[in-house]
Amino acid sequence: MDATIISYPDTAVINLLSLTANRSKYMIPFAGKFRVVDFVIGNARELDAQTIIYSNVNDDLAQYVALHGIDESKLKVVVNEFNSIDFCYSLIRDSDSAYFIMYNGDNPGIINFAHLIERFVKMKKPAALFKMHFEGKARMAHRILVSTKKALLATIRQALKHEHTSPNIFEMIINMMVNEGLPKLEFSCMYWPLGTVVDYYNYNYEVINNPEFSKHVFNGHIHSRIQLYRYSMLGPHAKVVQTFLSDSSYINGELVNSIIFPGVEIAEGAVIRDSIILPYNKIGAKARIMRSIIDERTVQPFDQTPLTIGNGCKIGTTEEGMKNSDYPKVLYNSITLIGKNCIIPDAITIGGCCYVSPGKTQADFEKRKYIYNGTSV
Repeated sequence: MDATIISYPDTAVINLLSLTANRSKYMIPFAGKFRVVDFVIGNARELDAQTIIYSNVNDDLAQYVALHGIDESKLKVVVNEFNSIDFCYSLIRDSDSAYFIMYNGDNPGIINFAHLIERFVKMKKPAALFKMHFEGKARMAHRILVSTKKALLATIRQALKHEHTSPNIFEMIINMMVNEGLPKLEFSCMYWPLGTVVDYYNYNYEVINNPEFSKHVFNGHIHSRIQLYRYSMLGPHAKVVQTFLSDSSYINGELVNSIIFPGVEIAEGAVIRDSIILPYNKIGAKARIMRSIIDERTVQPFDQTPLTIGNGCKIGTTEEGMKNSDYPKVLYNSITLIGKNCIIPDAITIGGCCYVSPGKTQADFEKRKYIYNGTSV
């Protein structure tokens, strides 16, 4: 299809704590084995469209996207040009595409862009706004602009002429076209806006248990490029109940109603319940993790790193209704979050709805062996 998809970051107020510390939402691990950007690429592949991924965070996004092996003429990452309307104008002007699609791509979703373009072409309009319809209703806050090249360039020229500025040029362009009276329609899709840590926790479980999502995965709609080093293996003491277990992990403990990302190691006697363990974490013997998110381990080589959660640690709680005292609006429902690249030493207890910020090590726990419910480190 002669189209270009422009994915830009969500403009809503978000607070995902360590999940977006020095990392764009595109790079957050999601749904057991993917990153959010894998959804952007999968959706574009179904349309065979050129894709431009805008990001306002300088992280490993471009390197990860390159692992998909798609030619740069079809897929490119743009960083630090987020507010430059001149750059955006040049990008669109120099494109050969007849149609353009703009949307918040740093939230995961399954969107049938081919059907969207088909509907738009039949309308014979220069532009249209499609409100995403998910979870039972259409939402103006989550929308997709479809436009001809001519109409889009005309709007951007008006912005340049009147010297309009905005922290998010894409939202500005869409709002200008809305004010010009473009048609507004609804479009059904699967979409999971990540605004809080609790959103992240709940949507991971919702996606994993969604048969429609599983169908897209098994049909090859989405591909992950999280690096794998071996097959998953179960040790002699492993017990796995109602758990999503991804590739390249070694399990020798008990897993119940949990989501295990690639490269995770869980030692003998460890018990993980109602928890999400992100890539490459190592959980020590007899550790207990309840209703928690253990953020990603990014330090390599992974096989030589110390335990993320030490032997005999107790993380989280089975009690309900707790809020974090420092971040009550984003960390509640008794969910505990352990940040990226933490090393929690042996026999530490961390309560329910706690937050441990990224990079904490043994030195941060020398004077305290117990982190009380609802507190932060």
